[in-house]
Amino acid sequence: MSSTPHLLDRLATLTSIRDLELLEFSLLKTVHELFRPEQVTMIKYDEQGDVKFTIRYGHDGCHESLKTKKDQPELLSAIRMMRRLKSPYHSRLANGNNLSAFPILDFQSLSVCLMMESRRPGASNDIKLIQGLLQIYRNFCHLIEDAQRDQLTGLLNRKTFDESIQRVIGMSSSLSTAYQNQQEDRRVHEEGESSYWLGLIDIDNFKRINDTLGHIYGDEVLLLMSQIMRDSFRESDLLFRFGGEEFVVVTENLDMQGAKTAFERFRHKVEQFNFPQVGQVTISFGAVKVTSVGPRRRPAGAARGRGRVAGAPAGRALQGAGRGLHGPQRAARQRSGHRAL
Repeated sequence: MSSTPHLLDRLATLTSIRDLELLEFSLLKTVHELFRPEQVTMIKYDEQGDVKFTIRYGHDGCHESLKTKKDQPELLSAIRMMRRLKSPYHSRLANGNNLSAFPILDFQSLSVCLMMESRRPGASNDIKLIQGLLQIYRNFCHLIEDAQRDQLTGLLNRKTFDESIQRVIGMSSSLSTAYQNQQEDRRVHEEGESSYWLGLIDIDNFKRINDTLGHIYGDEVLLLMSQIMRDSFRESDLLFRFGGEEFVVVTENLDMQGAKTAFERFRHKVEQFNFPQVGQVTISFGAVKVTSVGPRRRPAGAARGRGRVAGAPAGRALQGAGRGLHGPQRAARQRSGHRAL
């Protein structure tokens, strides 16, 4: 097989990656380079089959989209048939190309599949090779997912926080740059600029729960708290168990009021929940705005456009959130603090 050395090189690259987003891109690039389809697309969809996210790799490069694809009935039909068969599904498109749908993963709220559009139908050996690549990808996804998740709650763990916050800083910097490019338009105001907020959440009197009822009930409180977090925040928000009774949330909102509303909604749900054997549990939280460094306020030696928490992302961001948290804790356990970082 003449392509064996190239295949081994691509597998070596694929299996050296420890980041899920990079792994997704590498898989698409590998399939495209090996089989030369018109395009290959990874699709994430919910339990109803509604598309939530796509990443496509074709001759024109890689493109991401958070929009649903309701205007592509052939693609949605292939997803439905693949889900019904629980196996690869092959069909012919109206443009004459061939479409192959491969199931990949089923997570709690989202499922993942691979779509490959080609001019010629895939040979049986090619189909088997693609399924083998997807199995390798699936195995590595589970390994990475296990390494990034807290074993008790299933939330992201502290180990992944630094890398995640750096990515958020990069996105915040991109948003800031785009906003600066629009300054000539006087109708654009700062209040309309989307931004990222980091919130530090602390369970009040958690040590007393462990000391009086035992660690089993303490763990149950942590587990139920994580479930309330999932119900309160969006799928796109990053949820971490940072350690002990501390949690961290990174959420995107237009302004301070939007961020405060999101955290207050979570606080209210916790307050209304009846924890078994414990009763009511309260939380305190503080939030900071994760911003990028503009040209006027750039620290000495810092690169233009870098995040203001670059260099010590976790410590600086959490210190800011902590300053917003501790004051309200002393004054009233159910109030919140907000700061700009």
